[in-house]
Amino acid sequence: MHGRPLQRPVFYLLLGAAIVKIGVVLINGPSMHHDSGIYVAYADAILDHGRAFAPVVWGAEAIPAFIFRFPGYPLIRAGAKILAPTHYTFVTVIFQCFLNLAATYLIFRVTERLLQSSGAALLVAGLYIFSASMLWDNSILSDSIYGSLFNIVIFGLLGHLIGCWRLTLGSTVVLAALWGYSILTRDSGLYFTVFPIMLTIAIAVRSEGRFVRRIGHFLVFAVVTSAMMGAYVMLNRYRTGEAFFSITGLENWLRPVFDMAGHGYAEPFMGDDLVSRTVRETMTGYGFEAQKQFLRRLHDRCHCTPTQEQSLVFAKYLSAIWDNPIAYLRILLGNLNHLVSLSADPVGAINQFIQLGTPIGRIVPGLSLRNVMMLTHHFLLTTFILMLLEMISTFMSSIAFSLFIFGVPLLVLRDWRARKPINDILALNSFLWLVFMSVSLAFCMVHFEARYALPVLPAELLGVVYMLQRLRTSLRRPTSGKQDRSSSISV
Repeated sequence: MHGRPLQRPVFYLLLGAAIVKIGVVLINGPSMHHDSGIYVAYADAILDHGRAFAPVVWGAEAIPAFIFRFPGYPLIRAGAKILAPTHYTFVTVIFQCFLNLAATYLIFRVTERLLQSSGAALLVAGLYIFSASMLWDNSILSDSIYGSLFNIVIFGLLGHLIGCWRLTLGSTVVLAALWGYSILTRDSGLYFTVFPIMLTIAIAVRSEGRFVRRIGHFLVFAVVTSAMMGAYVMLNRYRTGEAFFSITGLENWLRPVFDMAGHGYAEPFMGDDLVSRTVRETMTGYGFEAQKQFLRRLHDRCHCTPTQEQSLVFAKYLSAIWDNPIAYLRILLGNLNHLVSLSADPVGAINQFIQLGTPIGRIVPGLSLRNVMMLTHHFLLTTFILMLLEMISTFMSSIAFSLFIFGVPLLVLRDWRARKPINDILALNSFLWLVFMSVSLAFCMVHFEARYALPVLPAELLGVVYMLQRLRTSLRRPTSGKQDRSSSISV
């Protein structure tokens, strides 16, 4: 990958971000979460003569931990422990921060080229680097690594496509290996492989020369990624005697069905199937720990392997949607509502970091009827100011989100109805819109948490700034007869 030297503004941004992130980990320490312990245990098992990859008695456990979790993140922790046996957690977090900074640089370069503005690029990069990534870069979870690798690959390919740099086939091998490794940190990435594949196809279409040379990036990416996924399937076959890729659906497919029941939207467990009978006879609540306990009881009753049990819960997921479409739609819309707070919400980002990444807990009260009533009974100026800041930040975030979600497709529709060719900048923003919506919707269909959208946050931020550019141009030039300068980019 060849490009120009690091520009001074982005250098200062990255240097400042590095100082802040390292300062956070030194002052606060790495943030531990509910799932952090299993990654620690997995890494220790890897270092214990590869015990994590040893054969298991397949079917003896409902959810074998080292099969259920993927090895990508534990391998990084194991490597950090080899490098620094007593400070490996700090090394892990610093590595996560380094990857985040590398991804941010690529995001800056692509945004600068795409929007033809260093200021816009700095805004996108700054919003991303000081957003939710502040929390997850400092956390012992796989989200930071996955998000950074996702964006390094996507923006690395985009940069080649729009002329920021030229990727050799060797560089594409590296990107494919990084993408394959990202899937080994979060298996849902397998579904999203369609996006880098789309970019390599676009590169082939825009390339010149012999056919084999033109499709070289596509072939290299597809072969390397497929080989890595195939190798992991074979590892599972060695460990279990059965060839499969993932069993993470065990704990996930029924989450929206439990939510339907928990919110009282429907009664999806009234049937005579094994899943429904087990729920009725063994569950008194629908919390996540109760769901995990349910899976163990279902395993005891079905006497099946985890893959067979996964098929049972997936079938129940599908049947529950078919039988209760309105209830499922309410769950889906509720999950989608969480997306609104992702865009340019500095107060929300700070509050999330303090709430989830420190022992302090939430410090900025949200605007709710309960909090307003508490404030009227016991007025505190500080609480009022914090609530007002949270309300303004959330409102601005909602406006930015709506501008991106509705603005980009409306621009595409306008050009299509006018039978105008879509310019390159709008086309690439439409691709990023598709990436954001596909990834977000895929999680919302099952279970959504804000950290799941971390990989596609730069796509949204870039789209928001692009739409602001278009609005500013429209306000300055109300007549539409002039050519949009955004079509002048050389791709």
